[in-house]
Amino acid sequence: MRFRNIALAFLMLALACPAFAQEQRASIEGVVKDASGAVMPGVTVEAKNENVGTAVTAVSDSNGVYRFPSLAAGTYDVTATLAGFNTITVPDVPLSLGQIKKVDFTLSIAGVAESVQVTAESPLVDVKQSARSTSIRNEQIDLLPKGRDFSTMVTQAPGANNESTKLGGLSIDGASAGENRFIIDGIETTNLNTGVQGKSVIADFVDEVQVKSSGYTAEYGGATGGVINVVTKSGSNNLRGNALFNWMGDALESSNRPILRRDVLDNSKAQYWTYPEDDYNRFEPGIALGGPIVRDKMWFFGAYQPGLTTTKRSVDASTSGNPNASIWTDVEQKQTVQNISANTTAQLGNSIRTRVSYNNSWSKTRASCRARRGRRRSWRSSTSIRSTRTGRCRPTSTGWPRRASTSGSAAGTTSRTPPTKGCRTRSATCTAAATSARPACRRRSSTRRTTRTCSRTARPISTS
Repeated sequence: MRFRNIALAFLMLALACPAFAQEQRASIEGVVKDASGAVMPGVTVEAKNENVGTAVTAVSDSNGVYRFPSLAAGTYDVTATLAGFNTITVPDVPLSLGQIKKVDFTLSIAGVAESVQVTAESPLVDVKQSARSTSIRNEQIDLLPKGRDFSTMVTQAPGANNESTKLGGLSIDGASAGENRFIIDGIETTNLNTGVQGKSVIADFVDEVQVKSSGYTAEYGGATGGVINVVTKSGSNNLRGNALFNWMGDALESSNRPILRRDVLDNSKAQYWTYPEDDYNRFEPGIALGGPIVRDKMWFFGAYQPGLTTTKRSVDASTSGNPNASIWTDVEQKQTVQNISANTTAQLGNSIRTRVSYNNSWSKTRASCRARRGRRRSWRSSTSIRSTRTGRCRPTSTGWPRRASTSGSAAGTTSRTPPTKGCRTRSATCTAAATSARPACRRRSSTRRTTRTCSRTARPISTS
């Protein structure tokens, strides 16, 4: 039985593995011909990423076609080599996520030992796909103005705008914020309830942000707006690291501007009021390290960057403009945000590439700042009715408890006693029938014991 469960778990994992590889690679392919235009089989083609240090090779088939189906995004030098022919190199071929670049070669017979380097412009257009997408690489991320999260860079793509008021957030080609899909390192992170961004990754950890606006394949069928694909940084053959420290505080900002509000003493009037600035500081120390595990085969990367924010606020009659304001002095709020990113990448073969990554960010807030208007807490006023007997004020099956009344006629009548607002009375309730010799009492329950109680003021009423 245990073996069956383990086998079933492995089967489910194997079936789920294709979902991990959503748009995490790029491809290069092409055709090799000779000077006469005939296809050339058996030509060795190499694609080398100088920044990372990876180099993969492929051999053209009987139709002269070669293909690199699984390459990491980056810039590659592609070289074609065959004995008796000139070696040709096409440098600086840029690859973005999901792109399929076509690089063709024409080899000429070599009279003497020589190599040819093609200096023509490298292919910039993906002629194999119709998807319209924009990629923002690490080199651009360092230069662009941005916020702390990767979503602040999405608006750099054509057709993308932040419409938080009209459309609820990030809008791509006019779609609402809930019609987008968010993918981080191959895992979908879209919020299942609202359809908006469900996970944050700070910009310092991001290597590339891709925004697909139309024409994307069926694997993104759940999106009617855009697809935002994010890949975090990876290691290389060179051991590299960095440390940073960011600080932000009220000392770098100007004073608050006046706002228009209702008069706290007369709601029929409006007034301009300037609230004092909060005393706050945000500290962000960070560290990142990446390098090789097995040179030219496996690499690692890890980064950690917490955010520590402290806010102090004092509220009284002078700061809030409310003479009835509660007084709060130096109320301190502390918020801690933890940002972690780690991954390992391996090039196991010319067509096999693996990547295991972990990204997480969570926050914790202690205490909370009081409202600047200085409003007092509104406690619901309640009244209680006391008596010698204990019980709980609650309705009967026909409404609120009834009590016997001797006023009016000689015949026994009953009158309904409405509950007082916020009633927490503990008086016992009894009902007396006109022909009953004993008052009918009902059972009540308390936290300690259950007893039968009856008010002795109720008496049987004769009908004579």
